[in-house]
Amino acid sequence: MALFGRKKDAVKPAQKDENVLDMVKEPVETKTHQALKENTGRAHRVLRNYHLSEKSNLFSQSGRYVFRVAKNTNKIEVKKAVEQVYDVHVVSVNMISVTGKKRRHGHSTGKTQDWKKAIVTLKTGEKISSLAEGI
Repeated sequence: MALFGRKKDAVKPAQKDENVLDMVKEPVETKTHQALKENTGRAHRVLRNYHLSEKSNLFSQSGRYVFRVAKNTNKIEVKKAVEQVYDVHVVSVNMISVTGKKRRHGHSTGKTQDWKKAIVTLKTGEKISSLAEGI
């Protein structure tokens, strides 16, 4: 009996044990200078993502990094989250609430979501190498 064009008797051939063992092997990790920590606690709820723009790229050269953060967070939470995730020392945090833009789709109008960004200044000489590299 066929169900959706497949026959009941059609069974995939069994794979060899050698191929299965190759798939199970863990990949070899390469060492990086600045790797993310695995146990970051609640930091993923505070930091949304890195905000990439021309201005943020210029900031990163002087030790300042721009992040999109949750709307209900404050400077202290952002400082703790960045220090915990990237293992750096934060000197100051500046917060900006960005209002959404008006958008139209044909006759109906709408608005993009409001969001908050944080500009984080690191201690002199420290960098987060995994962000904005080679851009």
